[in-house]
Amino acid sequence: MSLSRIERAIALAVRSHEGHGMEGEFSLPYIAHPFEVLMNLNFVGGVTDEDMLCVAMLHDTVECAGTTLTVIGAQFGTRVRDLVGELTRQEPTELETEGMTKDEVWQLRSGWLLEEIRAMSPGAQVVKLADRLANLSEAFRSKKGRKLARYLSQTATILEIIPPKRNPGLWDAIQVKMTEKR
Repeated sequence: MSLSRIERAIALAVRSHEGHGMEGEFSLPYIAHPFEVLMNLNFVGGVTDEDMLCVAMLHDTVECAGTTLTVIGAQFGTRVRDLVGELTRQEPTELETEGMTKDEVWQLRSGWLLEEIRAMSPGAQVVKLADRLANLSEAFRSKKGRKLARYLSQTATILEIIPPKRNPGLWDAIQVKMTEKR
């Protein structure tokens, strides 16, 4: 494994997420999240493929930080670019959400997310599992009541979409985390 390639992905993610923070009262810099996804993918999921590990670090750089898929492709190749592209969420425009309540906007975004996950390649779905495991930890810290309940429901639906065989370690870890916290 070439650590220099993963280190380059880490460096790009750090630059891309500079100045961004996570949600919550005692939030960490946002870069903690891609590191958690990387660790989940490698240590929980047993993934050692360099491209996949780079994707874990870069999965939010387009969506959250404005890095382009062109830049990612030039530095890491078409496979990493394509996987990051699959993991980049499409957000509704102001026009598409005009007149909607916050709950209706959440439902729209959730529906889009679930459709995106259904359409993902197996590789992107594996990174999504590592991402959801990290996000689930954050959700238990930052969401309460109804917001947490709907997040857990959405997570259960994700586990219905992504079969356990994609990555049994990550899939099972999400199941355990959901069970522990209920």
